[in-house]
Amino acid sequence: MKILFVCTGNTCRSPMAQALFASIADEKGLEVTVKSAGIFASDEGKASPQAIEALFEKSIPLNHSSSKLTEDLLREAHYVFTMTMQHKQLIAEQYAHAKGKVFTLKEFATGTEGDVSDPFGGSLSVYQETRDELEALLYQLAEKLKKDHHHR
Repeated sequence: MKILFVCTGNTCRSPMAQALFASIADEKGLEVTVKSAGIFASDEGKASPQAIEALFEKSIPLNHSSSKLTEDLLREAHYVFTMTMQHKQLIAEQYAHAKGKVFTLKEFATGTEGDVSDPFGGSLSVYQETRDELEALLYQLAEKLKKDHHHR
């Protein structure tokens, strides 16, 4: 199963989600390939230092260069999880064919609407809050994907 996490610049939220989810999937025995991209990302940008630090505290290395969301990335993903409703809408407008597999992370994991807060430009503690928010959502996501996978 191929999963793509999408945010704006692919330097904070989606790389953190990618690294966290790869680790959680490993722990839960889920077979997934995880990638991330940003709608307005520049290629080869670095993850923000606070994002790296926030994950380092969880012993998760974040060796990341940003990538821009592309048609190919969308096409190969089984699920695309965005950090906000706006990201989801932008993808649906630009890539109509992907509409059925694009969800906000919150709506898919919890069934409720809402965005994952953007820590960009914030202090380490802001990034830690986002990391913890993501981690909780990603554990729920793992459970849900496991269930869905068994029903197929």
